[in-house]
Amino acid sequence: MEENLLFTRTFIILGGMLLATTITSRLNKAYETNIEFFVTTSGTFLSLFVIYSLGDQFPANIIAVGVFSLFIGWSLGPTIAAIGEDFKFRKYLKDKQVSSQQIGHGDDKKTVYYYQSEPDKTFNRYSHEFMRLTLDFEKNVLPHDRYNREWQNIVFQALLGTTMAVFLTAAIVYFTDQDFGFLEPVLFICLLALVVMELLNFFIFKSRRRRLIQAYVGVILFTFYLIFDFNRLEKAIARGDDSWSTAIDLAVNIYLDLINLFIDLLEILAAASD
Repeated sequence: MEENLLFTRTFIILGGMLLATTITSRLNKAYETNIEFFVTTSGTFLSLFVIYSLGDQFPANIIAVGVFSLFIGWSLGPTIAAIGEDFKFRKYLKDKQVSSQQIGHGDDKKTVYYYQSEPDKTFNRYSHEFMRLTLDFEKNVLPHDRYNREWQNIVFQALLGTTMAVFLTAAIVYFTDQDFGFLEPVLFICLLALVVMELLNFFIFKSRRRRLIQAYVGVILFTFYLIFDFNRLEKAIARGDDSWSTAIDLAVNIYLDLINLFIDLLEILAAASD
């Protein structure tokens, strides 16, 4: 039992974090104000800093982990809801026989929409026709949520994919003698590059295609991060390290791997269902 203490502590903490995140993500579906968004984002980073500052100070470190999980859940709810609303709106446009295409080249490339019955009459996202479709969707479709069952199936598939990734990566670490520590610098560089790409796309490019590519990259990256973190857990157990600080460090890292993997899978599956 003693040699399994770190494993037990890590997954009890991880389970508690996922439970807290699930609860708060269900409670919050959208940011009501910009202040709420700012407080949630600031609180997430501040609580993460506090977690690593407290180190092995039990139970203060566990409380900090709980607060961090609640903040993540509060931000996860609006993220999932936004992906879901985008998915449902694309389904709505498809039902209305509205198609889209990209025109132009380079920085001048833009997306235009048209009715399949009138392919020569195009309109963009800022046009009166697109705004009319958006208002109709918000007033007459969302309240009845006719696409909810399809969306729930996609969420389930993303959860299933994340679960399968956990078992697969854990099996790779358990059944091989490979030390995956060499992955750390490569994964860190890839993570920084992915963050930069996402920031550029969010503020400058605003391209759905680029976001989808980033989601595919994210799935690969965080799957390898799971392998790396499970390998860290295995090596820590072999060293006899059963400290709370190590358990929390591992639990937080595995938790972040799972959250990011789930969101990226959700993005991919939602886009694939078009």
